[in-house]
Parts: sequence; structure tokens; C-alpha cells
Amino acid sequence: MNIVILSNSYGEDRSGAIIGQEIKRLCLDATVFGAPLVSLGEEYKKRGIDVIFTSPPPPSGGFFLKTPEGFVKDLIKSSGVPLSYLAGLRKMRDEIDEVLVVGDIMLLLLGWFAFRKRLWFLAPCKSDYFSPHLRIEKRIMKKTAIEVFTHDEPTAENLRDFGVSARFLGNPMMDELEKENLYNSPQGKTLIGILPGSRREAYKNMKRIGIVIRMLRASYPELHFAVAVSETIDEKRLADSIGDIDAGIEFVKGAFVDVVSSSKLVISLSGTASEQVAGLGIPIVSFVGTGPQTTADRLRGQEKLLGSCLKLVKNFPNGVVEEIKNLLSNDRLREKRGGIGRGRMGPKGGARKIAERVSGVRRKA
Repeated sequence: MNIVILSNSYGEDRSGAIIGQEIKRLCLDATVFGAPLVSLGEEYKKRGIDVIFTSPPPPSGGFFLKTPEGFVKDLIKSSGVPLSYLAGLRKMRDEIDEVLVVGDIMLLLLGWFAFRKRLWFLAPCKSDYFSPHLRIEKRIMKKTAIEVFTHDEPTAENLRDFGVSARFLGNPMMDELEKENLYNSPQGKTLIGILPGSRREAYKNMKRIGIVIRMLRASYPELHFAVAVSETIDEKRLADSIGDIDAGIEFVKGAFVDVVSSSKLVISLSGTASEQVAGLGIPIVSFVGTGPQTTADRLRGQEKLLGSCLKLVKNFPNGVVEEIKNLLSNDRLREKRGGIGRGRMGPKGGARKIAERVSGVRRKA
């Protein structure tokens, strides 16, 4: 059995790669290929999955980011990428048994045009909580998808009402989030996690977060801050962007789960990582940042998706500081918001369940 997984951004690459890994465990005679649209396929490669297409990320950091400047730059630099992608996939048409698309409706259409067969579709980009699928999108899914795996159960119910075969099996982005004891917070300190983002805007975002840290430190000297640094970010440059600050802040690379799971709350200007934090049951405070990942529109959508687990604060920096103080002083409020986040994201194990559907194999008890 030959299976190819199409994906179109960092988070989708990771989810696709984890599902591919589960397929290989379930079906020993399966050959799995990764076909990332806008990356070099690192997530697939590190899990031993062969990559059949790569493309350096475009200037905006993601081909479908909807900002005027980013769109124009991407169009100039990456205009030929979808056509090359389509041509590469078509060459494999007769060799592939199953196709899983992890991404948006445009990628689903690219896959369908390439293989001319019905596909499996993991749709993490939309949810009835904040951005329901349009009628035209539902029609496309009904025509092209064997089955749609949704972000949550309300979305699956909505699609089923339209006649789309859809189900919620969990979010693969919640898999492989185990503590590794790579970071331990200082004893006697209250830890707040920091997520400035994984794209170039993180450096300017960190500068804004630094203002909040300084104000909090003036009132709470016992606070300690740990920045979970993405693999795509230069740690030294990120630290330099915050300017002079005391020893109450650490920059930690490669220990995301250890940092956030040890934190009372998290200040996040991130995308997928915020959803993972919510799924781990940790309340989030957010505010508008400096790039396309942290616009008011995107963060309002994230707030709707994650419920009150994520609070988007408009008044910067004073309102942000007051919101954090409120959470620090109220254990029940933190637990309530964290519980809402867990409910919105669902339990781990989604990758294995999706892998079972795609491969047609059930793991023996």
C-alpha cells in the first residue's frame, strides 16, 4: 500500500507526519510519502518519512497568509509553486493507493486535480466555533472527500447535516506533547510561560512582551518567565530584542511542553502553539502583535475557537498586566479556563485513530 500525505504549513506538516508515523506502525507493508507544499519537510524527515516535494517557505512564512504585503511577495516568489506541486503529484497518480490531505480547501482541490480520486481530508483550519465552512466548501468536500476529519465535534455535526461524511477523532496536534524533563522552573518561583511566535515577527513581539514583563516584575518579584523558543527562531536575537532586563527570564529551546506545563499561565502571540497550550489545560493571555500571525482578526478567531481559555486583551500594556494579575490571584478561574481549553481541543490520540481510518487497519487490543 502506497499512501501520500499532502500538507501546507508548519502545524499541518507536523500533524501529517505524526499520522504517517502511526500508519507505518499499524501497517508494516505500507509506504508513506510526505508532500509538504510550503516547507522543506523537516517534520516528515525526522520521523523517517520520505518527502516527494519541498519548497522553501515564502516571504510571509505561509503561502496562504492573507495580508496584502505578504500576498504580493508570496505571489511574486512562489507563483509557480502550486503548478510544480500539481505536476509532481500527477506523476505518482498510478502508484498511490490512498491520499490524505492535511490543510485547507485549496490543498484538497490541488490533491483532487492531481490524483482524480476521492481523498481523505483532515481540516484543522476551520471550525464552527469561529469560521464555519462555506457552502461551496461543503460541496467540494462532499464531491472529493472519502471522509473529513474535523477540528471538533460541532463542526463534524454541521458537515454531516449537509451530507458530508465527517467525524471528529481528536486533534493530532495534541499528540507527542509529553513532558521530557528538559526544563525545570526555579524552586520557590511562580512561572509564566512566554510564546512570542515561530516566524520573523517573534522578535518584535518579544519586545512588546518585555514591556509587560517589566511591569509585572515591579509588583511580583517572585515571578519567573520562561520563553519557549521555536526551532525556527534565533535564540540570541530573540533575547537581544527584549533589551536590558533582570535575571528573572530564561530563553529555552526544545522544551516547549516542559515550559508551558509548568506555567501558571502563558502569554502567547503564537498560532498552533496556543491551541496546544489550551489543550493542555493552561489559560492564555494574548494581545495584538506585529505581524500577520497576531492581527486582531486572527486573535479574535482564536479566542472564539478556544473559548475563555484564551483572553485577547485590547488595552496594552496596562490591561494585559491587570488580566495576568487577575489570573495569578484566582486559582479557580485558572482551572475553569484551562478546563474549557481541554474541552475545545479534545484528548490526544487523534493521529492513531485517523491512521486507522486511512490505512483500513485496526490496532489489536
